[in-house]
Amino acid sequence: MTMASLIMPGRIIPSLRSHSAKHVIAQMSRVAAEEASLNSYAVLQAIAARGEHSTFGFGRGTAIPHALLSGLKQPLGVFARLWPAQEFDAPDGMPSDLAFLLLSPEGDDSTHLRALACVVRRLRDPLVAECLRSAADAEALYAVLTSDVWREPDDKPGTGHSATPPAGDLTNGAMCTTFNVLC
Repeated sequence: MTMASLIMPGRIIPSLRSHSAKHVIAQMSRVAAEEASLNSYAVLQAIAARGEHSTFGFGRGTAIPHALLSGLKQPLGVFARLWPAQEFDAPDGMPSDLAFLLLSPEGDDSTHLRALACVVRRLRDPLVAECLRSAADAEALYAVLTSDVWREPDDKPGTGHSATPPAGDLTNGAMCTTFNVLC
Protein backbone atom coordinates (compact mmCIF):
# COMPACT_ATOMS: atom_id res chain seq x y z
CA MET A 1 0.00 0.00 0.00
CA THR A 2 1.38 3.42 -0.94
CA MET A 3 0.18 6.94 -0.36
CA ALA A 4 0.03 7.43 -4.14
CA SER A 5 -2.60 4.67 -4.30
CA LEU A 6 -4.72 6.43 -1.66
CA ILE A 7 -4.66 10.10 -2.64
CA MET A 8 -5.14 12.02 -5.88
CA PRO A 9 -4.47 15.72 -6.52
CA GLY A 10 -8.22 16.42 -6.74
CA ARG A 11 -8.68 15.12 -3.19
CA ILE A 12 -6.38 17.64 -1.54
CA ILE A 13 -7.79 20.70 0.24
CA PRO A 14 -4.90 23.13 0.83
CA SER A 15 -6.81 25.30 3.29
CA LEU A 16 -10.04 24.13 4.87
CA ARG A 17 -11.63 26.88 6.93
CA SER A 18 -13.22 24.99 9.76
CA HIS A 19 -15.28 25.74 12.82
CA SER A 20 -15.48 22.22 14.30
CA ALA A 21 -14.23 18.67 13.81
CA LYS A 22 -17.71 17.73 12.56
CA HIS A 23 -17.51 20.45 9.92
CA VAL A 24 -14.10 19.17 8.80
CA ILE A 25 -15.41 15.62 8.47
CA ALA A 26 -18.51 16.81 6.58
CA GLN A 27 -16.44 18.80 4.07
CA MET A 28 -13.93 16.00 3.53
CA SER A 29 -16.76 13.45 3.23
CA ARG A 30 -18.36 15.54 0.50
CA VAL A 31 -15.11 15.54 -1.51
CA ALA A 32 -14.67 11.76 -1.03
CA ALA A 33 -18.27 11.08 -2.07
CA GLU A 34 -17.95 13.19 -5.23
CA GLU A 35 -14.70 11.47 -6.22
CA ALA A 36 -16.03 7.95 -5.63
CA SER A 37 -19.61 8.57 -6.85
CA LEU A 38 -21.02 7.72 -3.42
CA ASN A 39 -23.83 9.21 -1.40
CA SER A 40 -22.25 11.91 0.79
CA TYR A 41 -24.72 11.29 3.60
CA ALA A 42 -23.79 7.57 3.66
CA VAL A 43 -20.09 8.49 3.81
CA LEU A 44 -20.70 10.92 6.66
CA GLN A 45 -22.81 8.37 8.57
CA ALA A 46 -20.14 5.66 8.24
CA ILE A 47 -17.48 8.00 9.62
CA ALA A 48 -19.75 9.18 12.45
CA ALA A 49 -20.50 5.56 13.41
CA ARG A 50 -16.78 4.73 13.46
CA GLY A 51 -16.09 7.84 15.54
CA GLU A 52 -18.44 6.62 18.27
CA HIS A 53 -16.04 3.75 18.99
CA SER A 54 -12.63 5.34 18.41
CA THR A 55 -10.81 8.64 18.34
CA PHE A 56 -9.64 10.20 15.10
CA GLY A 57 -6.91 12.30 16.74
CA PHE A 58 -3.55 10.60 16.35
CA GLY A 59 -1.42 13.26 18.05
CA ARG A 60 1.21 15.72 16.83
CA GLY A 61 -1.49 17.84 15.21
CA THR A 62 -2.85 15.10 12.95
CA ALA A 63 -6.30 13.56 12.63
CA ILE A 64 -7.29 10.54 10.56
CA PRO A 65 -11.06 10.13 10.39
CA HIS A 66 -11.70 6.75 8.82
CA ALA A 67 -14.42 4.21 8.06
CA LEU A 68 -15.34 1.11 6.11
CA LEU A 69 -17.93 1.71 3.42
CA SER A 70 -19.87 -0.48 1.02
CA GLY A 71 -19.63 0.48 -2.62
CA LEU A 72 -15.88 1.07 -2.63
CA LYS A 73 -13.53 -1.12 -4.63
CA GLN A 74 -10.31 0.20 -3.06
CA PRO A 75 -9.28 2.56 -0.25
CA LEU A 76 -9.33 6.28 -0.95
CA GLY A 77 -8.16 9.31 0.94
CA VAL A 78 -8.80 13.03 1.17
CA PHE A 79 -6.20 15.33 2.74
CA ALA A 80 -6.84 18.78 4.23
CA ARG A 81 -4.85 21.44 6.01
CA LEU A 82 -7.16 22.94 8.62
CA TRP A 83 -7.51 26.54 9.71
CA PRO A 84 -7.90 26.87 12.57
CA ALA A 85 -6.78 23.55 14.04
CA GLN A 86 -9.61 21.48 15.50
CA GLU A 87 -9.96 19.17 18.50
CA PHE A 88 -10.12 15.48 17.52
CA ASP A 89 -9.47 14.07 21.01
CA ALA A 90 -5.83 13.21 20.37
CA PRO A 91 -4.00 11.45 23.21
CA ASP A 92 -1.49 14.32 23.45
CA GLY A 93 -4.30 16.90 23.68
CA MET A 94 -3.06 18.84 20.63
CA PRO A 95 -5.65 20.14 18.17
CA SER A 96 -5.19 18.90 14.59
CA ASP A 97 -4.23 21.11 11.69
CA LEU A 98 -3.56 18.18 9.32
CA ALA A 99 -6.36 15.74 8.50
CA PHE A 100 -6.48 12.69 6.27
CA LEU A 101 -9.88 11.09 5.68
CA LEU A 102 -9.55 7.40 4.83
CA LEU A 103 -12.33 5.24 3.42
CA SER A 104 -11.91 1.52 2.73
CA PRO A 105 -14.16 -1.19 1.31
CA GLU A 106 -16.51 -2.71 3.83
CA GLY A 107 -15.62 -6.29 4.70
CA ASP A 108 -11.90 -5.86 4.01
CA ASP A 109 -10.47 -5.03 7.44
CA SER A 110 -6.92 -6.10 6.55
CA THR A 111 -6.76 -3.67 3.61
CA HIS A 112 -8.15 -0.92 5.82
CA LEU A 113 -5.51 -1.57 8.48
CA ARG A 114 -2.70 -1.55 5.89
CA ALA A 115 -4.00 1.72 4.43
CA LEU A 116 -4.35 3.25 7.90
CA ALA A 117 -0.80 2.19 8.81
CA CYS A 118 0.49 3.75 5.58
CA VAL A 119 -1.17 7.08 6.38
CA VAL A 120 -0.04 7.07 10.02
CA ARG A 121 3.59 6.31 9.06
CA ARG A 122 3.66 9.18 6.57
CA LEU A 123 1.98 11.79 8.77
CA ARG A 124 4.04 10.88 11.87
CA ASP A 125 7.29 11.72 10.07
CA PRO A 126 8.23 15.14 11.57
CA LEU A 127 9.83 16.36 8.33
CA VAL A 128 6.77 15.38 6.30
CA ALA A 129 4.47 17.12 8.79
CA GLU A 130 6.59 20.29 8.69
CA CYS A 131 6.56 20.30 4.89
CA LEU A 132 2.80 19.72 4.80
CA ARG A 133 2.33 22.71 7.08
CA SER A 134 4.46 24.97 4.89
CA ALA A 135 3.59 23.72 1.39
CA ALA A 136 2.55 26.43 -1.02
CA ASP A 137 -0.35 24.69 -2.79
CA ALA A 138 -2.15 21.43 -3.58
CA GLU A 139 0.58 20.32 -5.99
CA ALA A 140 3.23 20.70 -3.30
CA LEU A 141 1.04 18.91 -0.75
CA TYR A 142 0.57 16.01 -3.16
CA ALA A 143 4.33 15.76 -3.74
CA VAL A 144 5.04 15.71 0.00
CA LEU A 145 2.33 13.11 0.65
CA THR A 146 3.26 10.73 -2.15
CA SER A 147 7.00 10.92 -2.73
CA ASP A 148 10.36 11.90 -1.32
CA VAL A 149 11.58 13.92 -4.33
CA TRP A 150 11.32 17.10 -2.25
CA ARG A 151 13.88 15.88 0.32
CA GLU A 152 17.41 17.24 0.24
CA PRO A 153 20.00 14.67 -0.90
CA ASP A 154 21.31 14.37 2.68
CA ASP A 155 17.79 13.64 4.03
CA LYS A 156 17.82 9.96 3.23
CA PRO A 157 14.73 8.36 4.70
CA GLY A 158 15.66 5.02 6.16
CA THR A 159 13.65 2.26 7.61
CA GLY A 160 11.46 3.26 10.47
CA HIS A 161 10.37 6.50 12.05
CA SER A 162 13.64 7.22 13.89
CA ALA A 163 15.61 7.32 10.63
CA THR A 164 13.93 10.55 9.58
CA PRO A 165 16.00 13.59 10.54
CA PRO A 166 14.29 15.98 12.96
CA ALA A 167 12.65 18.90 11.17
CA GLY A 168 14.57 21.36 13.36
CA ASP A 169 17.87 20.13 11.89
CA LEU A 170 17.10 21.76 8.56
CA THR A 171 18.59 25.12 7.77
CA ASN A 172 16.46 28.13 6.96
CA GLY A 173 14.40 27.12 3.96
CA ALA A 174 16.86 24.49 2.70
CA MET A 175 14.27 21.79 2.15
CA CYS A 176 12.41 21.42 -1.07
CA THR A 177 14.28 24.09 -3.00
CA THR A 178 15.39 21.68 -5.70
CA PHE A 179 11.82 20.56 -6.33
CA ASN A 180 10.63 24.14 -5.95
CA VAL A 181 7.50 23.20 -3.99
CA LEU A 182 8.08 24.71 -0.58
CA CYS A 183 9.77 27.58 1.22
